Amino acid sequence: MGRRRNAGLTLPELLIVLALTTIVAGAVYTSSLMGGKLYFSSETYVHVQQQARQALDNMVRELRGADGTITVAANQCTFQLALGYNLANPCPTNAVCIGAQDQAGAAQFGWSLRYRLNGTQLIREILDNQVPPQVQGSRVLANDVSQLSFIYVGAPTNTITVQLQTQRTSQQLPGGTLGTTPLTTRVRLRNP
Repeated sequence: MGRRRNAGLTLPELLIVLALTTIVAGAVYTSSLMGGKLYFSSETYVHVQQQARQALDNMVRELRGADGTITVAANQCTFQLALGYNLANPCPTNAVCIGAQDQAGAAQFGWSLRYRLNGTQLIREILDNQVPPQVQGSRVLANDVSQLSFIYVGAPTNTITVQLQTQRTSQQLPGGTLGTTPLTTRVRLRNP
């Protein structure tokens, strides 16, 4: 009678199976890590683009109606809006009233709005007509803002150019940061 072979794998066969399993598991793990990083990078890119676009949309809507005193500095812009014609006192009789609306939406003659960069947040503030002006309300327009600048050109063009850049930093991102190229928009004032 011949020798009967035991069922099972020999040591060389077992080593080959173990090596192939390790290679396949390593490839799956590496693929899932790369997919996770790609997903995070894509999500971050959408986030910074959305923050920049949302901030510009909000600012452009109000800046179009800018009137009265307009001042720009390194990373802030203060302006007033045309509130309406011939409003109740203290607005001048038979004139367009200049100011801003308070938190409740009531017209406040002589008040102002200000956009400014506070760290990495773009802030919209309502300022009263005191000297110096006091903040009567504020809200965040965008987060992760790395750069903000304003350029005001009076007559004859009457434009405000806004440049905004957003950027997010994380160790999970390739290179550590991801941001937008500077977005620039030029707003022509309706009420110069």
